[in-house]
Amino acid sequence: MNQPSSAYKLITSYNQNVRVRLYTPAHQGIAQNSERLGEEIYKYDVPFLTRPRTHSVEKHFSQLYGTKHTFWLTGGGTQGVLTACALLNTQYRRVAIALNSHISVINGIILAGLEPYFIPSQYLMPTAEEVILALETSGVSALLLTYPSYEGITIDLAEITDHCRKYDIALVVDEAHGSHFPFLDSRWQSAIAFNADIVIHSLHKYTGSLVQTALFHLPTDSRFTIEQVMGIMPLFETTTRSNLLILSIEDAIKKGHSKEGKALFWRAIQKCDHLRGQLDRYDKVLTYDPQVNDPLKLCLKSEHASGEEIGELLYEGGVDYEYANEKGVLLIFSFQHTEVDFDYVWQVLQQIYHILLQKPVRIKGEKSLSTRTPIMRVLPKEAFFAQREKLPLAQAKGRISCTCFKKVPPGIPILIPGEEITDWHQKNIASDIFIDVIERVESFLIAPLEEKHGEFSS
Repeated sequence: MNQPSSAYKLITSYNQNVRVRLYTPAHQGIAQNSERLGEEIYKYDVPFLTRPRTHSVEKHFSQLYGTKHTFWLTGGGTQGVLTACALLNTQYRRVAIALNSHISVINGIILAGLEPYFIPSQYLMPTAEEVILALETSGVSALLLTYPSYEGITIDLAEITDHCRKYDIALVVDEAHGSHFPFLDSRWQSAIAFNADIVIHSLHKYTGSLVQTALFHLPTDSRFTIEQVMGIMPLFETTTRSNLLILSIEDAIKKGHSKEGKALFWRAIQKCDHLRGQLDRYDKVLTYDPQVNDPLKLCLKSEHASGEEIGELLYEGGVDYEYANEKGVLLIFSFQHTEVDFDYVWQVLQQIYHILLQKPVRIKGEKSLSTRTPIMRVLPKEAFFAQREKLPLAQAKGRISCTCFKKVPPGIPILIPGEEITDWHQKNIASDIFIDVIERVESFLIAPLEEKHGEFSS
């Protein structure tokens, strides 16, 4: 019997001759005069599709990505990261990560009982040289790397992948912010092309599918098997996956790999390049971060204003943005933006330029998330489940955190379970915040984990 290679066909062909459905969901595929959702949406929400039923669909679309297998996720990129961490723990204990790792990475490390080794770096996104040096000196057997960064910065992934292959280091790439790379040319290659062991894509961010859709790729030379992933996946997946999200995944993949979809991406890229060219006339009064390699991102900055101030001016002009901090403001364009959208953004940027031109050069703030070197005292899992007490941050210096404190967006933790609270945290986190810390037990007052990492190595 031929298995359908399309989720649409699988859903619409299921039990076509059945007149009465005696199974959930209760809406039975009928809208029931819904005020918000149409008849079509309810119709496609039945029948219930188990993962084995959709295996042939995933296999068909895996060919588009050139992978051993591409798993469709309806729990977001977070589901992919949690699955990857649990999979790593079947063979490894100590994993290298960067400071720009998403909160889901820390959650995965907690659940899997892994030991994180933070790659020493001057910035949140380490360079390839910093990554390789950490791999050579830390004794880790796995690397979970965020690539590209939230801001769109890339590094030499080919060099890192080659090193991992040479020294038998498992490589997981959280490519949540690069899900559009497979649709572009070789200037923006996905980690799939470099044969990492696992690559995770968050589809809704850049490819237009519904929120909570993602992909978990096993590249062709991955050390992990389809069976291994299938054994771990149920830990982080509902037994009843949303058909609507599955259909959205199919739409996004088809569109991204189509000639029409690729043309839309390139149109947006050309428009972004044009904006950069126009901004080049404004020098440092209003410019963009040249380190950002993602062609659909602009990280605006100015010598005359903080990113928050530029963000306020954008919003007053009718342009919303992704994220703003002291350094700059991040704009993310998509293939959905029209020529009218780009023209309007340029008009607003011109207005902002003339406002900033009247302002003096500012003194930059001192706060920076790039200067922290986490001091890990115990495993995150041990700290998370330890007996705890709550203290105001001002009184917590030297104590060990039980929970995460994160900046959203981009979802990067600035304090994690098992980490010692230091002067850095007291300078960079609001002083009125209360923190859960491990109760003062002498057995926890130990040397940093990295000084005794052999105990936790694979």
